[in-house]
Amino acid sequence: MNKQAKLLIQLIIVMQILILSIQPLSAYAIKTPNVVMTKQYKNLENLKYPSLVSAPNNTAQNKVNKILFQHIQDSYNRYEKLMKDMEKIKKEPMCKESPATCQYEYITNYQVKYNSNNKLSILLSDYQFTGGAHGNTVITTYNFDLKSGNQLTLDDYFSSEVEYEKVTNYALAYMKKRPEIFYSDPSEFTNFKVTNQTNFYLADKGIELIFQQYEVGPYSSGNPTILIPTSVFKKNNL
Repeated sequence: MNKQAKLLIQLIIVMQILILSIQPLSAYAIKTPNVVMTKQYKNLENLKYPSLVSAPNNTAQNKVNKILFQHIQDSYNRYEKLMKDMEKIKKEPMCKESPATCQYEYITNYQVKYNSNNKLSILLSDYQFTGGAHGNTVITTYNFDLKSGNQLTLDDYFSSEVEYEKVTNYALAYMKKRPEIFYSDPSEFTNFKVTNQTNFYLADKGIELIFQQYEVGPYSSGNPTILIPTSVFKKNNL
């Protein structure tokens, strides 16, 4: 076999390898969800927030990141105020006797709860400790349509008061069957109602409602969730 023939065979082999390596990467790129990365606000380890770095278009990406960035700015403002309050209280006699009780803490973190079909659900938590038996956490959910960058609310899924009432009744029945998680006294739910202000995030099988500490259960239950299956509400555009 002459030199030219050998070179041609080698070239064909290299081309085949390249084709095989490129095809899986292309398929993977199509299936990969939009990418969310973790950032630290002002390089503070206790203030972490999400940033969308891959979306169908820059306009949508910028809209999402603007909302998430506003949240961490608000968190930072609360953190700064808390640190100033801590410095003031440290001068009190009780802090000299028990320094740990006056060591305040503020932590912001997040979880990606759903990232599929160009829909994104983020759960942001703001924890603060100001002495006492334990700290407190406030949760905020953000749901986005990544094609437009618009925020989604429960109004996008429950199209009428009738559907809201149906979901409320489902949630009430769910809680009453689980007294080990939720309040066991029915009077605690007299004014309970699911509204478009209720925190939620998307799930594969429906919508997860999530509640603040003490809202529907004792502190030990944390932030309880209730999955509302798609069969409960008509509009299924998850």
